[in-house]
Parts: sequence; structure tokens; C-alpha cells
Amino acid sequence: MDKTRLKSVVRHRQLRASRMRSSGYVTRGIHIWVSHKCNMACLATAEICDTNARHVESGDLRVLQPVFQIYGQRRAFWGPIVTVKVFEDNVLVREVLETKGEGRVVVIDGGGSLRCALVGGNLGQLAHSMGWNGIVVNGCIRDVDEINGCDIGVRALASHPLKSNKKGTGDKHVSVYVAGTLIRDGEWLYADDDGILVSKFDYLSL
Repeated sequence: MDKTRLKSVVRHRQLRASRMRSSGYVTRGIHIWVSHKCNMACLATAEICDTNARHVESGDLRVLQPVFQIYGQRRAFWGPIVTVKVFEDNVLVREVLETKGEGRVVVIDGGGSLRCALVGGNLGQLAHSMGWNGIVVNGCIRDVDEINGCDIGVRALASHPLKSNKKGTGDKHVSVYVAGTLIRDGEWLYADDDGILVSKFDYLSL
């Protein structure tokens, strides 16, 4: 790396560290910032990657492809994963969100369909009221204004006005393949403006 490039990288990291100190704290070399709006600590995905390179190399820490749009009031969220695998049908999605979230994140593998929405405003409000931290949809959502008003983190490929089928087909608590990444039920998900990570480790407790 040439000196000019090196100085630029160092300056960028200094500025980022300054911003971090103003909104959070650093522990074990990993930045943790606190969202006062949602009253939760969030790990910075870039710092997780930087301080856990071995986990990245081994596949214990995986980065989802950057294909998701950001919705909801929580720009950053994390938690244990509950998986749902459906296709243009959201009955099982509702069944999961009707259970106590307890700070978990539901990952919905909708097969990447862009032909209907799997989550709308009602489910967004339900997820918040039941204590879910976030929803990641390999598919579409709708009622964007309502979802953006919910105190929950949501990621989806796009928005679509058409609702899904109600046949109840699909599976829960199965391994899914989303955004180029294998995701297992019970693993941990970390999301912020930089991207989404999946790991078997809870980095807040390490």
C-alpha cells in the first residue's frame, strides 16, 4: 500500500473511531454503540469482521451479499436467529411472529421472490409488540411507511404492493441459503448500515 493510500486509511479509521466514541464504547477491541431509541447495545459489523478474521476464514463468521434495503426504525440490530422457509406464502411467518421474540431475529427465506410481499405493516407491528429485534426477508415487504414507523429492524430485497398467499406451506427452524450464505436456526445475526453478518458466536458475551 502506498503512503498516500495508507494515510487515507488511517485518517478514515481515526474519524470513524471519533464518531464511535461519541455514540458508544469499545470493549475487547470491538465497538459497541447504544441506540437510545431502542435501548439496546449493537455491535458494529465492520469491527466484528476486523477483530475476528479467523472466524471469517473458517466460515464461522459469514457476510451476506449486499442485496438488502433498510427499513424500520432500528438501523442496527442483532440476536439469535429463527428461520422460516416459504415461497409467496406468509402463514408460517405470522405463526413465528405471534410467539415471544425475546430479542431474536427472524430470517425469512422467501426464495428471493419479487412477485408479492411476505411482511406488511401489521406483521411489523406484531413483531415489535412481541419483542422481536429484527426481520430479514429474502423477498419483499409492503406498507413501507408503517414498517418504517415500527421500532424494529427490517431488511428486505424490495417492496411490493401485492399480498402473499395464505396456504400455510413451508418450513420453520430449518437451514436456509440467503444472499449467498448458509444460515442455521439458532445462529446469531448482526445487522447495521454496513451489512449483515451471521455467526455461531454471540460476540457480546465472548
